[in-house]
Amino acid sequence: MAKAVLDYLLSEHHTIIYIADNGFGEYYKPASALFDAVAEGRMLILSPWEYDAGKKHVTRAECVAMNQMAEEICSSSISPESDSGK
Repeated sequence: MAKAVLDYLLSEHHTIIYIADNGFGEYYKPASALFDAVAEGRMLILSPWEYDAGKKHVTRAECVAMNQMAEEICSSSISPESDSGK
């Protein structure tokens, strides 16, 4: 389900905050569609956790925390239209 939603958002060129549940390995590079969205400034990919090669599942508490982080980022963001550069 989440993959289908992400694919739709990417195909429609929406702005996306993607919070990874397992950090990033040393040589992490987003896949092609994600890479393009980041390069175009439409996607922010971040993670508050260190990468763990042994991690297999995300916990409910981590999901709740990621949703709260995304909500906080969205509520504190200033859109380019509202920023007059002052």
